[in-house]
Amino acid sequence: MNRLLTQKLTRKFLMRILSVVVFIGALFIFSACGGSDDPQKVFTQKLTKAQSYKVEGIMESYYESGRKQNDFKVLYKQPEMIKVEIKSGENSDKQIILKNSEGVYILIPAVNKNFKIQSDWPNNASYPYLLQSLAKDIANDPDAIITQDETKLTVETKTKMHADATPVKQKIIFDKTTNLPTEVLVFDEDEALYIRTVFTNIDLEYNISDDEFDLEGSMANVRLEIGDEVIYENREINYPVYCPDGITLASENIISNTDGTERLAIMKYGRDYGFTLIQEYVNDNDVTRYQEEKGEIFMVLGNIAILKDESIQTIYRGIEYTVASKDLIPEEMAKIVQGFLYEDPEEEPK
Repeated sequence: MNRLLTQKLTRKFLMRILSVVVFIGALFIFSACGGSDDPQKVFTQKLTKAQSYKVEGIMESYYESGRKQNDFKVLYKQPEMIKVEIKSGENSDKQIILKNSEGVYILIPAVNKNFKIQSDWPNNASYPYLLQSLAKDIANDPDAIITQDETKLTVETKTKMHADATPVKQKIIFDKTTNLPTEVLVFDEDEALYIRTVFTNIDLEYNISDDEFDLEGSMANVRLEIGDEVIYENREINYPVYCPDGITLASENIISNTDGTERLAIMKYGRDYGFTLIQEYVNDNDVTRYQEEKGEIFMVLGNIAILKDESIQTIYRGIEYTVASKDLIPEEMAKIVQGFLYEDPEEEPK
């Protein structure tokens, strides 16, 4: 009887030892594959549970010989309400992307203009200032490269800045203490730094009222910040800083009223191969002007632009710029537009 009891106790002891060994082995395997406590995985779990959030940060856009900086704020509320405010310098330069139950909009409060965009934004591409875009890029890239040190973890993935873009590289950097992203580096096709997004505040428990996503209210609040009517005294029609190789000015037509407050310039570059550049003054108006467009939302030096099949357009400091071409890819059209968006449009970039 004692021998039988001893055998039973021995078997139980061996089974416990075996269970511990199996458990430790599983931990090693799980750690090698990336455990559930990895920052990027904890971040995705937190984001999935978040009913609403607020994100604030700085967006740095890089061009050939300099960079431009914009502040941004993102508000999100389930299921699909998003508000992105982008500010460059003074309040008059604040622009808004708004998605609510009625659609997707671009608001330019300084000139009281509202574009309704027929777009699948933000699902049609990736945007480094949107947390969902970062989580989606990580989940969709089976070849993501992970590197880390004592304080941070970097996930290198592919990303697309617009639906038809060639995928490019981005690096998403996570803080190991908070398990939240601290910055995102997006590179162009030549692997030069294109956009750097720095997150200064991420609050995944921020309580947001539905009023934040009201179209008229969003426009009115920024216009109240602006105060007096915005008058652009130093506007000028300019020639592009950049033209693709072999394309030169073929014709131009500039129309202006007597006091110069209204001007329209149409410039055609190239003949059989080229583009058309349109510059038009946009003045403030007491009544909000609505315009519907079909296209994608695209960032050009921190300025909100509308990317369509054969054109790109944006408004900056009271001038609407449009580059239209059947020949050029979107990146080339964007490069033409960005030459007008430097901090001082009358100076060469430093």
